[in-house]
Amino acid sequence: MYHHPVQNEAITTDRLTLIPITPEALRSEQAADGRLAAILNCRVTSEWPHADWEPHVFELLLSHLAERPEEAGWNRYILLRPENELGDQARPVLIGTVGAFRWPANLSEAEFGYAIIPEFRLHGYANEAAQAMLKWIETTEPAVSIMAHTYPELTGSIRILEHCGFTRQGPGAEPRTLRFVKPKDPQQTVTSR
Repeated sequence: MYHHPVQNEAITTDRLTLIPITPEALRSEQAADGRLAAILNCRVTSEWPHADWEPHVFELLLSHLAERPEEAGWNRYILLRPENELGDQARPVLIGTVGAFRWPANLSEAEFGYAIIPEFRLHGYANEAAQAMLKWIETTEPAVSIMAHTYPELTGSIRILEHCGFTRQGPGAEPRTLRFVKPKDPQQTVTSR
């Protein structure tokens, strides 16, 4: 079976740059050593990390990247590009994360997620990042379906998932969560050359 190599280049949209999360960046965040801004060449606000970036995520991603380094492009930082080029304030700003994870037990399904820090919510950034990442997954990776979990009270998150083509499938894996599924568009499948 052909495995299309994962591309680790940045994904760009009109306003955002999505860059792969690396072990170096994860270790810096985990240690809270203050080097993340230099590693990513961006500004990091006092709101970072976002509330959904739970401590176990660092170990999960580090372990996964050690076992499957070719999947580095699956999880990305979201950087808001500056509108002008004047001084330090013109550096990109780290505003969130977006990505998907394929669990070893079921590599045909990807679990999708995203988070934006509060200061940058309600500007369409989550939707823009989610759509760009989903397009990358659908055109690059062999996942048959993509799913996501959210809480019923997170109506903004539900709207983003629905806007991106997800439909509610039922209860989620964790208590009180809802499961949403987006079947992969078979016309966007990457084929062997």
